[in-house]
Amino acid sequence: MRMSFSEWLVFFWFLLTVVPPVFYLVLGAIRIHLLAERDHEGTIGDSPGMEILVPIKGVLPGQEEILESMLRQDYPSYDVIFLIESEEDPARLLVENLSSRFPNVRKVITGTAGKCGQKNHNLVQGIKHLSPSTEVVVFCDSGNIVDTDWLRRFTEPVRNGAFEVVTTFRAFDPRPSTMWGVCQAIYAAFLLLLIANKSKPWGGATAITVSALYRLDVIGEWSCNVIDDLSLGNILDKAGVPVFLDPQSLLRSPLPNQSLSGFIHYLDRQILFPKWTNPIIWSSALLYHLSITAVIVAAIVVAILFPLGMISPILGWLSYVSIVVIFAAAVLFWRMNPFRIPIRSWLISFLPFILVTAFVFLRSLFRNYIDWHGKRYYLGKGGVVLCVEDANHSSGLDPMNQ
Repeated sequence: MRMSFSEWLVFFWFLLTVVPPVFYLVLGAIRIHLLAERDHEGTIGDSPGMEILVPIKGVLPGQEEILESMLRQDYPSYDVIFLIESEEDPARLLVENLSSRFPNVRKVITGTAGKCGQKNHNLVQGIKHLSPSTEVVVFCDSGNIVDTDWLRRFTEPVRNGAFEVVTTFRAFDPRPSTMWGVCQAIYAAFLLLLIANKSKPWGGATAITVSALYRLDVIGEWSCNVIDDLSLGNILDKAGVPVFLDPQSLLRSPLPNQSLSGFIHYLDRQILFPKWTNPIIWSSALLYHLSITAVIVAAIVVAILFPLGMISPILGWLSYVSIVVIFAAAVLFWRMNPFRIPIRSWLISFLPFILVTAFVFLRSLFRNYIDWHGKRYYLGKGGVVLCVEDANHSSGLDPMNQ
């Protein structure tokens, strides 16, 4: 059967949609492998004054274990500053309990943000409370567990003077491996592969010299912006400051009993933030994801019709190849997650992940606000906060992107 003009269009659409992004993701995997092979110092070497700033809101199951991991680092002298919006936050009691057991705990009550995201406000207040002797500051979310050697290993490129900024990402550990928890783990693995090709802060943790922090006026930008990591990445890009990505220091984020609504709520912000801070990234991702979703649906339809003799052999076999390549990409994502979620659960969750993400992308076209921790932020160009209101919804506490 000869291919019609429309079938040729579908043929090239399949090729152009599937091949380039898969190549880009494979390139990211290669870069991560090479970065993970680098040698670390055998000794601590220089140990400049260091502080970790951790915004925290509410208390989660296992929260004490998570925070303690940051306080048990194999580093000569450092403090952890926990940043809490108000005295009424349940996290205050937990932090005070930790301060009675660990000498390197500091607590800062930041107050409510007015013209920026609450997390940004917390971080700005934390920077203002840094010790004069601090030379390196680490920003880390409160939902991440780290091993005892993490701080020394992660900050090495900054301490040895090779970079002013180092960043790492995180991997989600769904407990148990619900479909929507696995979907969130898939999304994180996908982002890790993307930022491996263009290193930039995007969740996880970032270490930066205090001198660079003030030279680049990060406080000024954060004081009016909704989000910390993407806006910091834009500042660094504009200033031409290179960022080192350290996949060896990947953070572990426990994700207990994730639901569909919880995953959508998380994904909503992940997709909406760059709509304002990085519109090119957002629009490119939207077009790509909607296209790949359509390709998957079309490939499934063609694969069903092909045995019935209704599709040309070239297009039929291309649909089979496309499906295999897409699920090979899913396996690649699986290898990026260190917790070895059962491959069966991962593959079963992959198509729902694609479809739900497409839904959230489509919805982002019509959203002019972001809901985050009970607040609704209306934004302007670059992520500047124009207005803050109560969200008036009960979305639940989401620690994974504090």
